[in-house]
Amino acid sequence: VRLVVAAVLQALTEVDGIAIWLKAKDEIYKSIYRNFKRDVNAVKIENKSKFLLPTANLIDLVDSESTDNQAAPSALPSATSPSPTAPALPSLGGALPSLGSAPLRGAARGIKKPIGGRTLPNHEGAGQTKETKKKDPGSEPADIVLRPSVKTRVSKPAELTRWKAELREQMHDTEGWKSLETSFGALRAIITGAKEHFSKYVDDTLLRLLEQASMHTNRFVREISFHTAAAIATSCDIETLKTLAERTCTLLAKGLSDNWSQVRYASSIATRHMLTRAMKNGFAEKYLPILLPPMCINRYYVAQGVRIYSQETWRMAMRTNGAKLVAKHIGKVVEFYVAQAAADNHAVREAACACITELAKKVERKAVSPHVDTLLETLIDCFKDDSWPVRDAACSACGDFILAYPEESKPKMKKLYSLWFVHLKDSIPTVREGAAVALAKAVAAYGEEAEAVVLPKLKEALPSVKQQPNDSKRLAGLENVTQFGVARRVTGKEALANSDAQMYSCGSLAPKMKKRGAGCMDHSFQRPAEPWEVTDGAIYLMRELAPKCQDAVGGLLPSAAEYVALRNYGHHVYLKQTFWKAVPAIAKGLGKRPFKRVLEPLLEPLFETLVCNHRLAMHAAADCIEFLNKYLGNLVFTGRLTEDMRTKLRRSNLVSVKLDGL
Repeated sequence: VRLVVAAVLQALTEVDGIAIWLKAKDEIYKSIYRNFKRDVNAVKIENKSKFLLPTANLIDLVDSESTDNQAAPSALPSATSPSPTAPALPSLGGALPSLGSAPLRGAARGIKKPIGGRTLPNHEGAGQTKETKKKDPGSEPADIVLRPSVKTRVSKPAELTRWKAELREQMHDTEGWKSLETSFGALRAIITGAKEHFSKYVDDTLLRLLEQASMHTNRFVREISFHTAAAIATSCDIETLKTLAERTCTLLAKGLSDNWSQVRYASSIATRHMLTRAMKNGFAEKYLPILLPPMCINRYYVAQGVRIYSQETWRMAMRTNGAKLVAKHIGKVVEFYVAQAAADNHAVREAACACITELAKKVERKAVSPHVDTLLETLIDCFKDDSWPVRDAACSACGDFILAYPEESKPKMKKLYSLWFVHLKDSIPTVREGAAVALAKAVAAYGEEAEAVVLPKLKEALPSVKQQPNDSKRLAGLENVTQFGVARRVTGKEALANSDAQMYSCGSLAPKMKKRGAGCMDHSFQRPAEPWEVTDGAIYLMRELAPKCQDAVGGLLPSAAEYVALRNYGHHVYLKQTFWKAVPAIAKGLGKRPFKRVLEPLLEPLFETLVCNHRLAMHAAADCIEFLNKYLGNLVFTGRLTEDMRTKLRRSNLVSVKLDGL
């Protein structure tokens, strides 16, 4: 209903102008102030205070069989029981049941419900309406019928406890907050309808309301506060906007860093309206240090709506000057990135790592150089994160940084090497691949000095699969904490430990992530690497090193094919898939002539994989065969095939290669 009222208010304001605001202002402010703080401890016993309960609680109370309820509000009117103080309701012709005969739970005790006042049990005096009638000590407790949204006096500790329990169930971050959200919606509708006529009514009172709502515990209230700010930024005239700019930008920066994606999106909308108007009228420069850092982060935020909208805003507002503006305000940007890399939300930490990578790639070197040490320390800390996307992003970012700033990064290389080698055998394939890419960038930056560190580790890791036991596990060490898909009930101290804690968006891993430790092996949720995974990481590293270390990689390729051909463990097909996907890149890195010299040992394992009955591995082998046929030439490639290989090739429907000119 309130949403409809908001739409009506907007329509009326568009027609009648600011007069609607002048009429509705007091009621809207009254509703906002009344509902801003819903504190269950405000409920007092007996006559010390009154507490306005939500409609849902009042309806529940009507149906309650509690005998402790002694409140005395107004009763709902009855269509069949006339009252001397109220007119009878018109007959509905039997179309609807009368309220007086509705089968409520109290009806089992023969309770009649007249118009107004307290209802009495069915004993002496039944059917009478007495507003001030005292309760007989020996009689049954009276049942009540409550009208929603009335102030109700609490008279019994048991009832007080029950009301508080019901309120606590609703006082969390994922439900509405009484009528506070919709009251702000009405305010927003009037601002939108009044347009520039509302400018002179944007005063300190309104701004303080928005600031208070932007820090509210309920995310719906925070969201509507930024939608209201967007209405102000769109509707106000330029002179008013200039006077509000500093407070408004500070407010928007908080919303751009909110834990909930919906709040970030609402703040992003307000930021676009504010910033584009400020840029057009030449007063945005003063406030860019406030808005620029969170806008950068949101361009890489995990929520797609926030990310795409922020990227569009960046192009609209910054045009082609984004990198120059970041360089100009690099101090504020770096400070914000470092803070966001330590945020509770793992998606924010991942976005911070991506933004730090961007500094290394796109921003002027002179501006970033003084902050390289700070940024590398931040990335190293993210290297130890429990969230693997954060580790992966930090791993890649470190590689980009040492490639762009090799001299400034040298003091950190010993620590980085140890972290990269650990992540080269991580349980997550993308983390292993990211570590290999970063190590290749280290070799590109430091040449023979880095080769002397990396190549021995490669030769050591490659044969690890030979120690693989038969019972390989791809996700070993993880515990199944549900039975038949039903999570266990949490009670006692464990339930208390999860009470009154920060709430997160659906799907967030933040509550599951533990605090990061100090050492490179302190990823508490990780399991020890399987030997085949160590070899898998080495294959990724071979792929990345092929263009730079041709002799070393070419010499290891036949041995790698031998290790990949092993089939004594359950997950050999995953290693085969990785290897045959890597062979085309290795062949390009080595060049045609060096690769031809090591081709023969690869062919037998390649065609065995083509018929291995694992679809992903078979497709990887088929793609590799087609690449080799095209890269080396049909005659060169098919001339090396045995009759058995040709037979497998003819029978496969995954690859098409000409044999004997057919």
